[in-house]
Amino acid sequence: MSTEEASKIWGVHQDHVKRLCREGKVVCRKFGKTYILPKNQPKPGSRTLV
Repeated sequence: MSTEEASKIWGVHQDHVKRLCREGKVVCRKFGKTYILPKNQPKPGSRTLV
């Protein structure tokens, strides 16, 4: 998914998603100037109950 899609799903600003990508806090790939994230990736900092 794009950073725009991730920002809508996670409820954060698109610039924040880009920052998370640059800092390596989320799994992503960079193609040119565009970051692509896996669709099934949870929001960083969210905890899943086990």
